[in-house]
Amino acid sequence: MNSKSIHQDVYISAALFMILALLFTITLKLPESSSIFPYMLIGGIGILNMFVMVKAISKTKAMRSSESNVTNPINWESIKIPLLIFLMTVVYIVLFRFTNFFVSSTIFLITLMKFYKVTSWKVILLTTVVFDIVIYVGFVRFLNVPLI
Repeated sequence: MNSKSIHQDVYISAALFMILALLFTITLKLPESSSIFPYMLIGGIGILNMFVMVKAISKTKAMRSSESNVTNPINWESIKIPLLIFLMTVVYIVLFRFTNFFVSSTIFLITLMKFYKVTSWKVILLTTVVFDIVIYVGFVRFLNVPLI
């Protein structure tokens, strides 16, 4: 194994730390009463990510040793589906700018179910309609959250 190679988890953990730093700076602009939960969430994820980073560094050290059986298999086949789901999620978030929660969520649900090869239109429609009704009743009616 190449002595310069670094395990892929190190890159992932470092990217997550950068995202957390960005989220932390965004949270600084929130009012104090509204920022408590985001700070707790960022701190909790940061602590868990520290464990990931420590494990990733130990994997890198083990990978560099000659008798190591740690592999670093990153290729298109292993990341294709997660990247496609990520891209679908980005499109879903962008749809919020142009539509409301129910329109974008309905499109997202149908797209994901077709992506995962759910072939029955009855299942797709029933799942989507039940999801929309439950969210509407729970959030719009009971909690008065403006999702429309």
